[in-house]
Amino acid sequence: MKKQQTWMLGLGVIVLLSLLFLQSCQVEEFDPALTKSFSLQSNTNGANYQIKVGLPEDYFSSSEKYATLYVLDGEENFEFVSNHSKEISTNNQTQNVVVVSIGYGQDRSMDYTPTKVSSMTGGGAEFLEFIKNQLIPTMERDFNVDTTRNGRIIMGHSYGGLFGACVLAVDNNLFGNYLLLSPSIWFDNEVVLQLEKLNRANNKDRSQLVFLGIGEMENLGRMQAPFEAFYLTLRNHYTNIKLSKNRERNLDHMGSRNPNIISALNYYFSNR
Repeated sequence: MKKQQTWMLGLGVIVLLSLLFLQSCQVEEFDPALTKSFSLQSNTNGANYQIKVGLPEDYFSSSEKYATLYVLDGEENFEFVSNHSKEISTNNQTQNVVVVSIGYGQDRSMDYTPTKVSSMTGGGAEFLEFIKNQLIPTMERDFNVDTTRNGRIIMGHSYGGLFGACVLAVDNNLFGNYLLLSPSIWFDNEVVLQLEKLNRANNKDRSQLVFLGIGEMENLGRMQAPFEAFYLTLRNHYTNIKLSKNRERNLDHMGSRNPNIISALNYYFSNR
């Protein structure tokens, strides 16, 4: 009898663990009825980018223009960002955003980095030209969205965060809001800090909303020190900035990504 009870208990544990595993593997899906997709071929690098657009629930019944949140690493982040944008904007009783997911056209290390340190880096300028001269004009022609700088947000993680920091430095007219998660400020001897300094006079008095997030367990020398240097640069030199810094406790580079996405969205919707 005891053997049978032990066997049944073991079977129950196996079933429970299996259900928990299957639940953890489920992909979060944003409402397909509110999702539009199209592709654009870049005129600068020739790559084809798959674009997904997540629309607010009231998009078709409202005449208001919506801010646009451009999300890098779109294949990985679209569903999570879209669902949490909906939830957090509702909680803050503020208008939601149109989420624009940018898929991979080339290797991300090529598209998201500003300088060439290997054969797989240094395509950031061409990728920025694609966003600026093709993607944003397409969005602002075909969708009911805000066409001002303050109505555009960029979100990126790791190399994507580096790219967003570079855009802040070299083309500050494009976005007024930057959600930068574990940005790879260390890249190429912290070249983004050099770019920021070169362009500071043109950028420092402009209105900016900047969220910087990182994981507490990320490499202290490679990630933390450049991250802090970038934060202090913005805090000390930018006169009209809304700036927030967040460290997720006991989390590493990838583990901190989603919690920092949520923190970044909370900061944006509370301070837009």
